Amino acid sequence: MFKSQNSSSFSLDWINQIPSSIVIIDTDFKLISASPRWQANFELDLNDIEGKYFLDLFSELSQDLKSRLKYSLEGLRDIKFKYNSKDCQYSSKDSIWHLNPWKDGYGNIIGVIIKVDPISKTQELEMELSKTKLILNQKSSVAKIGSWDYDVQKEELHWTPIVNKIYGLPSEYQPTLENSINFYVKESQEIIKKLVSEAIDSGKPWNEKLQLKKSDGEVIWVNTIGRPKFKESKCTRIIGTIQNIDESTLQKINVLNQSPTEYPLFEKVPFGLAIIDFTTGKLLDVNEQFTKLTSFEKEHFLGHNFKSFVNSHIKSKSAELKNQLKEHGSFKPVKFTYTNQKKHNINIKMTGTLVEGNSGVTSVLCTFENITSQTKLERNLKNTIASSREKNEQLLNFAHMVSHNLKTHATNFSLLLNFLNDETGKIQRNKYMNMLFSASDNLSETIKGLREIVAVKSSINEEKKLLSLNESLFVVEQNVAGILKETYGKIINEIPETTQVKALPAYLNSILTNCITNSIKYKSHDKKPIIILSIEENKNYTVLSIEDNGLGIDLEKYGNQLFGLYKTFHRNKDSRGIGLYITKNQMEAMNGKITVESMPNEGTTFRFHFNKK
Repeated sequence: MFKSQNSSSFSLDWINQIPSSIVIIDTDFKLISASPRWQANFELDLNDIEGKYFLDLFSELSQDLKSRLKYSLEGLRDIKFKYNSKDCQYSSKDSIWHLNPWKDGYGNIIGVIIKVDPISKTQELEMELSKTKLILNQKSSVAKIGSWDYDVQKEELHWTPIVNKIYGLPSEYQPTLENSINFYVKESQEIIKKLVSEAIDSGKPWNEKLQLKKSDGEVIWVNTIGRPKFKESKCTRIIGTIQNIDESTLQKINVLNQSPTEYPLFEKVPFGLAIIDFTTGKLLDVNEQFTKLTSFEKEHFLGHNFKSFVNSHIKSKSAELKNQLKEHGSFKPVKFTYTNQKKHNINIKMTGTLVEGNSGVTSVLCTFENITSQTKLERNLKNTIASSREKNEQLLNFAHMVSHNLKTHATNFSLLLNFLNDETGKIQRNKYMNMLFSASDNLSETIKGLREIVAVKSSINEEKKLLSLNESLFVVEQNVAGILKETYGKIINEIPETTQVKALPAYLNSILTNCITNSIKYKSHDKKPIIILSIEENKNYTVLSIEDNGLGIDLEKYGNQLFGLYKTFHRNKDSRGIGLYITKNQMEAMNGKITVESMPNEGTTFRFHFNKK
């Protein structure tokens, strides 16, 4: 978010120095200013469009864009809007627009800031996922699955037209919880009432097969699912589905329930068992331990080919396993990962043996053992060994580094002292004394840097905490306020107020301080330093981007040395070549990483990937 002194005195000169694509509009949706990159991207000249009604420029988007702009003016942050270039007359590239309220120094909203970023592959996938969900909702009508939603507080029930068809009701029928339950047969009524009560009182979901009497008197079997939703520890809604179970499914369930297994110990063993037809690959029976392991009911598996429930690794080995069964009567244990109904990934060890039933059908009796805990222990042991090896290598490298650095200083001191001892002239002796003082300062600086590196290494095992990024940034801003004022610098904070990262407090402050002070230290001589902070979220990381308009770095020339110890890339008397080395080590100590984008004279963007685990 931009922070100004007030709406009347706020200067927008800085926007001409911003490397990002940014446009600013006021509360009347009139265009106030735009960065050079934004003007270039959309092939527009600020002199021609300044003061114009923004929605007139993008009339094709006005309906969707206007509502989002209103939300932003109401205080909502980081509203995303997809710009499709094929629908508009400007720009040849699709992009994502980030809308944020623009405030003056008193916190009053005086407009909207729109930052335009190229659309990433992840964002495209997320949008495709939304489209897929819509398609799946439409497909539910083909599967004859009806959806319903019950508002507990208002006692209002709403359902889709498919539910009307399942109940045999006209489309104008207005359902209530009471009259919808009354359609169930007496025994099922008591069950569904209990299920609803338990969902509201204790948050217990359900998945049950019950009998329902349609409006024309026909009794059918339905599968009903309910999921309670809570707000502030109170159940506010129950959402669910209902499906008419077809006759063939019921017949299959009844036959399976009536067929006792031929193996008396089938339900007694403490691990999962399944019987698979050797010829067809269809599952004939599974025991209770198997259903507990998978969290699915027995009928979910029976009559289906086993390949429907295993991953591609096992499918590719099926021919090999079949050959082992033919040759040896069993196959060697195989391990694979299975996702159960609760969406938990579990590690399974499977073995199989050929058996022949009383009916003469040759089957495969398979055992399924949950080895998730064992696998985790093995993985942790491997990680511990790898970590120990890495730490030993780091210790050896550090020892070499200390030896090399201190040896260089010791040699320098020895030579200077010899020169001083041999020199009799006062002027030359004074020169050697000054050189000794300088060498002493350099030695102190080296020892200080090595001490900082040791401090990073010794804090690796400290526990990370969930920290507010804006609170940490506020502390750092206070610490650099003087240097910002001296250089007429500006920090633009686009980080949402709710953003948190898992980090060590001292490391987070050090990282922010190092990066911000570097942006000021290596500013362009003809520009006031501008620093933009923003956030991206993905599955594993919270990514903090710190972008500046400074001198930049030639990554083709210095990329491999960027995070090296005592490496500097600009002629600056304050450069020690330690800051980036320590920052990289701090991020890696927290299982994170740091990446950089830069061009000489065009600024630099550092991205800090904070691990969410």
